[in-house]
Amino acid sequence: MAVSKTDQFQVGVFLEDPQDIEVVREALKSLDIKKSDIVKGGVKEAIEFVSDRKSPQYLIIDVSKSDMPVSDLNQLAELCDPGVNVIAVGVRNDVGLYRDLMKLGISDYLVSPLFSDILGHSLKTFFFGEENNKKTHSKFGKIIAFVGARGGVGTTFLATNFVTLVSKEKSRRVVLLDLDLHFGTDSLYFDLKSGSGLRDALENPDRIDPLFIERLLVPVDDRLSIVSSEEDLEEQISYKTEGVEALVKTLSEKFHYVVIDVPHYSNNITQTVISHAHIMVLVTDASLASLRDAGRLIRLFGAEEGGRKVVVVINKSGLYDKGEVALDDFENTLAHKISHVLPFDKSSPMDFINRGKILVEEKSVLASSIRELTNDIIGAKKPEEQISWLSSFFKKN
Repeated sequence: MAVSKTDQFQVGVFLEDPQDIEVVREALKSLDIKKSDIVKGGVKEAIEFVSDRKSPQYLIIDVSKSDMPVSDLNQLAELCDPGVNVIAVGVRNDVGLYRDLMKLGISDYLVSPLFSDILGHSLKTFFFGEENNKKTHSKFGKIIAFVGARGGVGTTFLATNFVTLVSKEKSRRVVLLDLDLHFGTDSLYFDLKSGSGLRDALENPDRIDPLFIERLLVPVDDRLSIVSSEEDLEEQISYKTEGVEALVKTLSEKFHYVVIDVPHYSNNITQTVISHAHIMVLVTDASLASLRDAGRLIRLFGAEEGGRKVVVVINKSGLYDKGEVALDDFENTLAHKISHVLPFDKSSPMDFINRGKILVEEKSVLASSIRELTNDIIGAKKPEEQISWLSSFFKKN
């Protein structure tokens, strides 16, 4: 049975005025929009609604009782899934407010009381407008590449702990993409089997669409998913850079963070991922060989500008006391700041890996260090360091 295009729309409506609610209800009915949640209230109620569930694709939000609508909508944005589109409704016929909301990426601002003809025109553009116009108002998830300077430095270990912290403690939707289709171990860290379809997605990018992506995801919980594969060793994989680009872009429309565990070899695929990443978490040990290759990877990443940055992590510090390059010498030679130094823990990591557990679920010095690393990567401030700021709303990072 064919699925109607309008059946794919999910709408959340939060309005203060009962008359406005009825006008919206009739407008949605006339457009054959069946999946809607209509709640009497405004931004506060919308925040409560999305705080413990996946946000609808489309939101109609009343800001008439909000003293600081821009700030309140920014708070709502932090809880919503990427790709959400918003119409704001208010009682102020204020050009300044309209411009501020447009800068945030709001699709439209309508003045209450709502009129069916004006609302109907706005909703048609909202739901059925040109795709390019919709993308302008969409928020895309941040792409974070975990890259090891050498094999065995703990890249996968840190990536899996990072995504666990961000999903569980920061309440963000996260996907972990393991691009090592032959030897990847990300799924093992969660005691899960690899999914299927990743190779097909990478070799046939034309097949990638939202439905295909849903089948590709292996859920860890309601906020964290993994995309991985385990291909036969005799199979030669010939996937394309277009496949990686299409996959990452589509995932970034669904998740706050797309975390990519980049294999330790250089080809067009790994170079494409690094060049598209907003943040490269460069994991290394304090060896001379790692120092050399860390510098090469930083040069491959390119200029740190426009929000792009490299976070250098010295992992397993203290493992080889006599063979390690002194941290000051390492930093000076690398010509880049070392952001974090994580201590070597001789027992915990391997024990947790073998049991399919994540280290940060327990208390330890290493777990605390990974929490600090996580806060740095996502830009979270410690309570005493928090400042008042407004991030961009529903637009590309």
